Amino acid sequence: MNEIAEPVLESLLKGLNQDQKMAVTASLDSHILVLAGAGCGKTTVLTKRIAFCMSSGINSARICALTFTRKAADEMKSRVANLDGIKTQSRLPLITTFHGLGLRILSETIGGTLNFCRLGYSRMPRVLSERDRLEMLAMVSSRYEREHLNVDLFSLDSLLVQRSVFAEKQTFLSDSQKQVLKQIADRLEKFKRERGVWDFSDLITGLIQLFKENPFLINTYARRFDMVLVDEFQDTNPVQIKLLHYLLSNGSVIFAVGDDDQAIYGFRGADIRPTLEFCNYFKGAKILKLQTNYRSVPVILDTANRLFIKKDSAYRKVLVSARYSRIDNRKKPSVHRFENMEKLLLWVISTAVCISKKEKIPVKEMALLFRVNQTLDWVNEQIKKISISDFPQLLTVHRSKGLEFPVVFLCDLEESVFPAYRLISLKKIGSWMEFASSLLKGSGWKAAIDCDWEEEKRLFYVAITRAQKYLFFLYTRNKTVYGKRRSYRQSRLLKLL
Repeated sequence: MNEIAEPVLESLLKGLNQDQKMAVTASLDSHILVLAGAGCGKTTVLTKRIAFCMSSGINSARICALTFTRKAADEMKSRVANLDGIKTQSRLPLITTFHGLGLRILSETIGGTLNFCRLGYSRMPRVLSERDRLEMLAMVSSRYEREHLNVDLFSLDSLLVQRSVFAEKQTFLSDSQKQVLKQIADRLEKFKRERGVWDFSDLITGLIQLFKENPFLINTYARRFDMVLVDEFQDTNPVQIKLLHYLLSNGSVIFAVGDDDQAIYGFRGADIRPTLEFCNYFKGAKILKLQTNYRSVPVILDTANRLFIKKDSAYRKVLVSARYSRIDNRKKPSVHRFENMEKLLLWVISTAVCISKKEKIPVKEMALLFRVNQTLDWVNEQIKKISISDFPQLLTVHRSKGLEFPVVFLCDLEESVFPAYRLISLKKIGSWMEFASSLLKGSGWKAAIDCDWEEEKRLFYVAITRAQKYLFFLYTRNKTVYGKRRSYRQSRLLKLL
């Protein structure tokens, strides 16, 4: 590797804290995992690491950076293109999504044969949009089957993706539910094959199939990259990890950035184990941490830090604010209980307006976050009914990941809503209506539920770390969820604070 000229290195590292500098300039010969706490500048580190690799003499054509959304990939491309020392170079590295890489490789011709054709297609299949896939799911599944699985189309989609990449996680499904899900999956595959279409998840599983059936291609593509960088590593699933091992099998190095505390996509098949056991998955790896937060006031970070206080020291991160001092603190995050959602909504409106006047923060820049879509939909309907023009943004916690807001109101903090319970199919409890009834009667319900407590706790952490200045925890005593109105107690998550 080339030694970087001092002015170039100085420009590249300008504005970075010590932990970020260590990550950007870490050894190019070792696998690296950077555990990046919320708001700690992981994208900055990742993009500057790409520039560091290029400045060190790695050909841009031999660098591949992978992320999970097209938006994230486009932002990374833009940032890399504008870095000093990169703007003058004509070619950027390959910066794409996992699915984009799958499509790219499957669309290539090696030895005169299109890779798609090696999988039995006469030509390249059409890749379905998300909307097309949902429409197809509606055609291959019946309402009765979805009710048996206790899912809508979106949740069915997640179950099918999880089944295809990490079926072991579906222990919450009964044998009959697993059988129904298999039948739907088989119908979907037949439907797609007959019409010559694929969806995004097929692009990775298809690529793995290509490599298994054509082993010589593994070496072809393993020789292509010297450095593979992965964003949001905690969101990888077992199939993506398998793909990474193929790409690294010729001695390439991985530089992964992620946060095990923000692993919230287990319901779609994401697997946290490669993050927690990184040094086992990638031999000789080193682990670094980013713990300086550029988003939130100290009292909010204190709240977030308490969630994982018992965590192993090797992975525990203690976030410290670089943007605010203790004298900048506003009120500590507070818990508020309401009789019903109507009263909660009125309080949110008045509080948002009050903070807006005091802090000069537009109400529309604030956020109202939800654990379940049902509550969000109800609030959205109420806003339309009373014609409120100025209101906080409405998002689920999952949708809020990666975003930040000066003021956050976190709803749904009722036990069984957040953390969310999943119904386990027992003979005596066959539906959500019966489940709700058993809750009211106080009999048999404990044996009928399942809760991924660790993932729910991480989701709570994501919600907390979206807030910059103000954070409010909200729950109601009476609420309608899954079509049934009943009484709730406050979430056990609040006991962690």
